[in-house]
Amino acid sequence: MSGKPSVARIYSGFTRGTECVISELEISVTPGIPTFSVIGLCDSSIRESQGRLISALGSAGYKMPKGHVTINITPAYMKKSGSGFDLAMAVGILFASGQIPFPREKRVYAEGELSLDGSVKGTPGAALRLNKARTAGFEYVIIPEDERDSARCTGAQGQCVKTLSDASSVFAFTGYRPERFDLGEMEADVSERIDISMLKGQEKTKRAIVLSAAGFHNMLLLGSPGSGKTMAAGILAGILPPLDPDETGDVYALYEALDGPAAKISTDRPVRVISPDVTPGKLLGNAVSMTPGEMALANHGVLFADEIMEFPSQVLDLMRKPLEDREVRLFHNGIVCTYPAELIFVGAGNPCKCGMFYEPGSRCRCTAGSIRRYMNKLSGPFLERIDIFSEMRSIGKDDMALMYADERDAKSPAVREKIALCWERQRERYGKRTFNSGVTASNIADAMMLSKDILDYCSELASKGLFSARGYQKTLRLARTIADYEGRDDVIRSDVAEAAMFRMHEM
Repeated sequence: MSGKPSVARIYSGFTRGTECVISELEISVTPGIPTFSVIGLCDSSIRESQGRLISALGSAGYKMPKGHVTINITPAYMKKSGSGFDLAMAVGILFASGQIPFPREKRVYAEGELSLDGSVKGTPGAALRLNKARTAGFEYVIIPEDERDSARCTGAQGQCVKTLSDASSVFAFTGYRPERFDLGEMEADVSERIDISMLKGQEKTKRAIVLSAAGFHNMLLLGSPGSGKTMAAGILAGILPPLDPDETGDVYALYEALDGPAAKISTDRPVRVISPDVTPGKLLGNAVSMTPGEMALANHGVLFADEIMEFPSQVLDLMRKPLEDREVRLFHNGIVCTYPAELIFVGAGNPCKCGMFYEPGSRCRCTAGSIRRYMNKLSGPFLERIDIFSEMRSIGKDDMALMYADERDAKSPAVREKIALCWERQRERYGKRTFNSGVTASNIADAMMLSKDILDYCSELASKGLFSARGYQKTLRLARTIADYEGRDDVIRSDVAEAAMFRMHEM
């Protein structure tokens, strides 16, 4: 049905952190001296849309109606920002002024920024908005052509347009021709990954890397300069299975909210690197603008802290709660924004000031007191968030000569397949996207199917002062990962012993 209503209604959306809010736009055109006003607690990017609308309407062969044009964007109590309302306002004005037919009994959703020539551009946060619109059940969904990737990541259904003329034609001439978007088959880029076979002479660290990936366990690598700590972090990223479709959508939505249509879809897990000069805002996010920090951007991937001993203690301690809760919370003016941070944290650094503490032959020049002070930069509560500790030493000339040898064993693709099977075991046990490292059940023994003998053995090790109560749970989680990686349903004592070995970090 169509007609000329006094008030036309159309829908759009805006983002606030990871939250999307669907807005109803009410457009009224009444006789009088020409005026234009946008109400509803909108910022300048929305209020300044009049110039874009007048020029875009003219370029599309329409005109701004004479009289009072009033646009109310709900909910009025929430502050809104962004130019993504342009297309909805323009189409709503054409509805209200009768320049194109208005489908009264259908709900229309539109978003996009208008250029002066009438072209429609995508805006950041499209994936979050379209995912919300997909579940809202709109009869019409009109989006810019360059938000196609966002639609693919959300599985949305709608029609892409390049210009305001294309959008108006949907209602005036051509009709609605929706397209169902999906990711389809995608392959991860493995061309630049470091193969695990290149890590020679570091068998403990190699095992630590595999277990870290298998259960999403945080890891700390301490060793002398040039021992391969940075390489180890790169290998870890390379043996992680690719993102599944839901995870791909999560990662893309976050990066697209920052970069807009320039963001690229990839099944590679994100790897974020932080250095000692990282600021709290860069690490956790900006609470005022609710933009994510490095911990949130590493969701479903790896956060690598190089030269961790040089980080300010205050910065490291800021990571304690996000690492424990696996989420980052930002607070501002009573608003809480929560970003998921399901990541593997990897720290790498020297064990002492000269870096030679682990080297044989008394090469370390540091005193016991200076070593203790150096290691005290990492607080006890921060170390409690680490599941796996591994020391690294310089490799010998024989191991170095084998680094680029063509060996057939212990290649990353085979390890990656084994880790994928390990993940499948965990998902069958706990549910989708839950790893051993993140199990928070009140009765962890039942959740992980641990026998009384295993609990008693782990308690015995704890009573000897090897780890704390939190370390007790982390040891059990790591032991469960070891059993899963080896393909066993039951955790045995040797799994607990190996997990306890990786938990020990006394100098």
